[in-house]
Amino acid sequence: MHKMESESTAEHELLAWVKKLVWLSTAILTVMAVLLIALVALLIPKLERAVSTTERVEARFQSFADEVQPVVGAGAGKAVEAITQMDAKRLSEAATDSSDETIRAIGERAKRFLDRDKADPKD
Repeated sequence: MHKMESESTAEHELLAWVKKLVWLSTAILTVMAVLLIALVALLIPKLERAVSTTERVEARFQSFADEVQPVVGAGAGKAVEAITQMDAKRLSEAATDSSDETIRAIGERAKRFLDRDKADPKD
């Protein structure tokens, strides 16, 4: 009988210890939940400020892009135009040089034929 009483008291002590552990765990979880809610509540205004700041920065970049885009577009158009003019000038110079060489070659050939005809009095 004494053994049953000691087992019974051991079970009661164990049960009491488990109850204390459950209450402690519940208290810790409650405190963590409250802290999490407080943290979220404190972070919401900061998140709202971050979002509004991001929106303002995006708006500034967009207005900057709207102001700069026509200038950049015009500058790019002028650059393309200048490159086209340079290419046309180079092609024109190359064509001029080529035609000058062709005309010189034709003139020299005509001169040789003329000299040959002068040297040959058969005609």
